Amino acid sequence: MLSPLRRLLSPGRKARLVINWLVPEPFPGAGGDTGIFRVICLLAELGHECRVYVVPYRLMKDYSTAQIREYVRKHFGSTNAQYYKWEGALAAADCTFATFWPTAEILRELPDAGRRYYLVQDFEPAFYPGDKHHIERAENTYRAGFHCITLGPWLAMLLRERYGATADHFDFAVDTKIYRPHRRALRSTRRLCFYARPSTPRRGYELGVEALQLVKTRMPALEIVLFGATDLNPPPRFSFVSRGLVRPDELAALFSSSDVGLVLSLTNPSFVPLEMMACRCAVVEIASERFEGVLRHGRDAWLAEPTASAIAKGICGLLENATLRKRIIEQAYQRTRRMDWRDSARQIEAVLRR
Repeated sequence: MLSPLRRLLSPGRKARLVINWLVPEPFPGAGGDTGIFRVICLLAELGHECRVYVVPYRLMKDYSTAQIREYVRKHFGSTNAQYYKWEGALAAADCTFATFWPTAEILRELPDAGRRYYLVQDFEPAFYPGDKHHIERAENTYRAGFHCITLGPWLAMLLRERYGATADHFDFAVDTKIYRPHRRALRSTRRLCFYARPSTPRRGYELGVEALQLVKTRMPALEIVLFGATDLNPPPRFSFVSRGLVRPDELAALFSSSDVGLVLSLTNPSFVPLEMMACRCAVVEIASERFEGVLRHGRDAWLAEPTASAIAKGICGLLENATLRKRIIEQAYQRTRRMDWRDSARQIEAVLRR
């Protein structure tokens, strides 16, 4: 019987890879967790054996493996992958993935992990502004010698140039089975939706609120809908509707009913702009090198400088110029038709086979 490595290297053979995953305790609605489980699910669909070890922190400390499996099924969908509670050891495999910096610290010490990879979806040191201890620990995992596979090209470039890591990337995509246009009801007022997460500094909540205050002053009849968090602190001073945490199907309906969607990504881009685009909602985001190959200014999104006045100007320009808005919406929608997560999973698979 061939060893895992010899099966991997056998000429002319598409080996079924055995892949271990170290995954942090997940939370419903978290974009990073959704991304991890999406990649695992798709690689399992491609025929690879995926064993997922969920590392408990707080909620899951007393969970059994059966409870973890049911939790993942309920909140992230069914999959062919196998789920286990992390108990300090994993079975031998062709390769093992870390998916968050504490899991990378675990992987660094493990034997029998096979080739070691790091699935990087965002620049994690930015999660801890002012916290030198956690910033240094997160940065050190990029120097651990794992091969990084990043969401989008910007992160791969950053890890190579700043930390000397080896890195490939996979492309952003969108689930068009969920995020698709819904029939719009006739409305007398225009609507804007804002991805508002005060507890997540990289989502630029206060900058967004400042920009929307300017927009509301200029366009007082505009309906502004905030989603993404239940605790909006500090609360906006203008009138708004708070939707809190919203299920994906409800998000698709909200995006479809909105003329403009505002998302502010101060580190790696969020999934949300592409999901808005797939629902025919015009997107305003931050202008940055991070969006190279993801969003194109004036073609499928409006990218504004990171100031309240520039963001407000972009929003008002789209709301007041129906021709521009419709052109951007149509080009964005057509582009998302060609952005399939299965293609992204095949990019990851190609790196593993290489």
